[in-house]
Order: sequence, then structure tokens, then C-alpha cells
Amino acid sequence: MVNKVVWFTGLSGAGKTTIAMAAAERFGCEVLDGDTIRDFFSNHDFSREGRERHLLGIAKMARMISKHTHVICSFITPYEDVREKILDSLPDNAIMVHISTSLEVCEDRDVKGLYAKARSGEITNFTGINDPFDEPKCAHITLDSSGVVGNSIDDMVDQLAHLFEKPKAVLLPGRWQPLHVGHEWLIQRELDQGKRVVVGIRDTPVSDSDPFSTDARKRMIEYRYAGEEVEAWVMPDIEAISYGRKVGYELREADDIPPEVFAVSATGVRGGDRANVSKRVMEFMINEGIWDGD
Repeated sequence: MVNKVVWFTGLSGAGKTTIAMAAAERFGCEVLDGDTIRDFFSNHDFSREGRERHLLGIAKMARMISKHTHVICSFITPYEDVREKILDSLPDNAIMVHISTSLEVCEDRDVKGLYAKARSGEITNFTGINDPFDEPKCAHITLDSSGVVGNSIDDMVDQLAHLFEKPKAVLLPGRWQPLHVGHEWLIQRELDQGKRVVVGIRDTPVSDSDPFSTDARKRMIEYRYAGEEVEAWVMPDIEAISYGRKVGYELREADDIPPEVFAVSATGVRGGDRANVSKRVMEFMINEGIWDGD
């Protein structure tokens, strides 16, 4: 599954940290939280420019961490144009979540007395009092954290579950000698239905009819589908699939393959016919020195 960056925006006291920590515990995410990150970097510039610089730096950090795990970023993030810049700098599957609570509720929860200090003028540039909090129009999800019945912390974490939990997978076993547009049609068909695809690569020995090694085929598929919900697994060179009772899965044959896709010949591709391979597979072949670059 491709890791996600989920960015929480909301007023101080809205519950961002509490929800982030609860979600991280359930889904195994890394949390970057505004309550601790500023102290870590000794950054206390709360001007508009300082906030933007700080948040865009955090976005870069989150992007790097997301190569290894899901990341939840919990920051007030008050300005809409900065939120949009953050989304532009994060991976395409990043999600902006508005933790929505009224200013009045946030002030009632203010155990640190920050809102009172802001109203007295002791603190300047405080979001919601003497600095704006723009409506999060770019938010993909809004969670009402005002304490209404039916919206407990667990309830809100439940509403985020689909972002982190893996969808059921579809196994597509085959030789993949090599990956061609017919195979890609089958894979895309499952992706379009929201499925996670596991490509099962039969561990066949190299021969005239199977010229690509198992390792080369695995790397080819991983290169083609980098960043997508597709995994490549090596499996034994099976001769049959046998099972007893139905226990949550089924065997099915695609019966809606278009004639032009059905007609694609792997033999022709192995012979050097480049018309039936995608641009990414072509790049792999050239990079590996299998085909020349002409």
C-alpha cells in the first residue's frame, strides 16, 4: 500500500493532537505535531512569512518520511494559500483534514490560557484572535470535533480508517514475459474498482520462450507501477490452483477483454515488437540494456 501524508488543520484547542495520536496508535503512523516540532527546531517566528516557511519545511520532512510509513501532520496551518502550497509539495495522495471546532469551544478548552493572553494583548499573531484562520476550502475531509454526541475521538478515527487500512487484494498470477499492454489492461481494471493488485510472478527458469529472469520481471513491474497500489510477488511455478470451500475469495476469469487487448501477443513483444508495451516498460527495457534507445 502506498503510504499517505494526512495533514490536520484547525484552531488551537480543536483536538488535532488528540485525534492524531489516537489515529497513529491504531494505524501505526508517524506524527509530526505543532506542539513539539517548533521546540525541536527552536523556531518561534509566528509571523505570516515565518509560519509559511516553517510549514513548507515540515511538508518536505513529511514527504521524506512517507517513503517509509504513513504520516499525520498536526498543525494549525491557518492560511488557505499555504495549505494549497503544502498539498502541491506533498505526494498526490496527500489528504487535508479540517479538525473543525468553533472558536468559543476552543477557548473553553484552553487549559494553557493562551486565548486569554491573546485577548489581553500579551500574545500577538494568535490564530483566531489577532491573526486570521481562513476557511479550509481545500480540505478533503472535515471532522466535527466540538464534542457532539456520536463524534467521539474513536468515532473520528473511524472516519479516517479508509485512508490507512489496506483494501482487499486481487492476485493476478502469470509469467509476465514481459509486461505488456494486455497485462496492464487487466491490472488497471482492478485498480479502477479500488482494489489493491498483487502481481504473482511465476518463478520460471530462463529459456528461449521465457527470456526474462524472475528478478527482471519483478523489477519491471515495480518500475512500471511505482507509487501505485500494485505489488509484485514471486511465487512458485504453479501448474494449478486448487481450493476447497469458498472462504472469502473467488476464482474469476475476465470475460470483458476488448478484442484489441485480447489480440496482444507476448511472443511478438519478446521478439522486439514495441508497439504493445507502455512508455514506462519501454524505459525499463532501454535502461536495462534489453532494447536499444532508437
